[in-house]
Parts: sequence; structure tokens; C-alpha cells
Amino acid sequence: MLKKLCSAILFGVILSSCTKKASEADIVLPPVVTIPERLEITPTTSSILIGQTSQFTLTFYNSLGVIAALPAGIVWSSSNTGSASVSQTGLVTAIGLGQTNIKATYNNISATAILSVVVNNNTLANITITPAATQEILLNGTVNFSAMGTNLAGSVISGLTFNWTSDASSIVPLNSAGVGTGLAYGSANIIASTNGIQSAPTMVQVIRRGNFVGQNSAGMAKLKIENGTLKLQTSSTFSVAIAPDLRMYLTNTPTTNVGAVQIAPLSTTGQTSGVRSWNVPGNVAITQYRYALVWCAAFGGVYGLADFGL
Repeated sequence: MLKKLCSAILFGVILSSCTKKASEADIVLPPVVTIPERLEITPTTSSILIGQTSQFTLTFYNSLGVIAALPAGIVWSSSNTGSASVSQTGLVTAIGLGQTNIKATYNNISATAILSVVVNNNTLANITITPAATQEILLNGTVNFSAMGTNLAGSVISGLTFNWTSDASSIVPLNSAGVGTGLAYGSANIIASTNGIQSAPTMVQVIRRGNFVGQNSAGMAKLKIENGTLKLQTSSTFSVAIAPDLRMYLTNTPTTNVGAVQIAPLSTTGQTSGVRSWNVPGNVAITQYRYALVWCAAFGGVYGLADFGL
């Protein structure tokens, strides 16, 4: 009985101590980071015959990254009015043979779609790039692209030779075979073109990546730049041991949070695993810190560490 009583008292002391540490810890929240407002246009690429019409639609994301009502003052334009005109509701009318960029602009942000106007169902109307989804590569990593041309009916046109371009060749240049190489951190839009027709852009992002180790932690962390904002993200396999007052940091010292920048409290949200995404404070560069650190403020210890490398 005495042994059980002593054990209970000891457990109570430990629990009280842990609770005190957790409650007295100064939770320093990172500064609120807004992200640039943006527009998305749908469809991103379209083809029609001369005389036909096509309707484009817009989605507006506010500074919190949330879909919101379209603001007043959006202006639609066509880069080649000889091929197509566009109304201020996004309705396009095909006038002559060629390709044009349909653009919607609001203040300093815009979204662009590509419209091809063809004379019949058999001529080149669309170019698609494979892979089409955004590609993430490491510094000095490569990605191989291929392209395919089709007519208005969707039939493949053989014998085409494509030209490859990047809108950020200092970040991801391409060779004539469609191979892109990550030379710097950031993103680039890749386009294939031939015979006056070009594809919708496909994005390549050059990122930093590391795997979590320590205290039963697992999964991956990555640093990437999206729409000009640096983000810290975890993978679907991310997990850490359950503990009070876990916090996520970026740091250059793997054993302590001294000198680190706090990204977000981790455990206060009720989710300590899976896919997570945080905006990093704007004064932090993607190359500034080597590690993503999960720190237990209550116990003063490392609960997970992902090394992005030098």
C-alpha cells in the first residue's frame, strides 16, 4: 500500500511539473504572413473554329488563400485581337486563324489562358505536355518533358518537332530535348510550341527536402516557394511522438531551438501528423536554415529533425 501511495505521489509531482512547464512556456506565435491575391482562369487552354465562341471563367483567391467573390474592376483582354476578341464577362469570339492569350487583370495580378483558333478540324489545335502536373526537383535535379500535338477532334498529329522554353531560365533551363535542370531555388513555367501553337505552361519547382528522424518521428519536410511565398510543408507520412506543446522551427542547430525561427505551434491544433503547410516569415530565405525542428517546449527536447542538407 505504501509503495502504491508513493508511486501515486511521484506521478502527481511529475504531472504537475509537466503541466507547469507547458502552461508557463511562452508561446511565441510567428508573425501573420499574408500571401499574394491571385486569379485562376478556366480553361487554361482551349481551341475553337473561326466564328465560334468560348466562355472563360475566373476564380479569385484573397490574401488568406481562400476563394472569395470576384472583385469589381477585373479587365479582360486578348493579346491577338485579329484571332479573337473577349468581352468583359470572359466570352471569347474567334475571328481569324492563330493563337491568342486571353488575360484577366485585377490591380497588379492577372491570369492567362491560351486560345487557338483553327480553320478546320484537321489542323494543329492543341499541344499538351507530359508530365502536366507541377514537378518538384532538388537543386541540380532534372525532369524530362515530352509534348504531343492534336487537332480539334483530339487526334494526334505525328512528325512534329517542338521548341522548349522556360520563363525562368536562370532557375530551370531546358535543352532541345525537353530536359529541365534545377539551377536555383524557385519556380519556372515550361512551354512547348510548334507551328505557331504553344502549350499551356507546366510548372517546375526547385525545392529543399529532408526526412524526419528521432523520437519516433517519420515522414518528410520540404521548403518551396509558391506564388512568391516561402512555405514549409510536411508529407502525408509525417508523424511525431505525442507530447505537450510541440512547436515547429527552422534552425541551423539540430539540438536546440536557440537561434531558431518558430514557424507554428504543432500540438495546439490537435494535428501532429500528416500533410501540413505553413507560410514562413517573409524575411527568411529558402537557403537560410538547414533543419526543420520539432521541439517540445514542455520538456525542452527535440522530437523530430529533418535535414535539408547544405
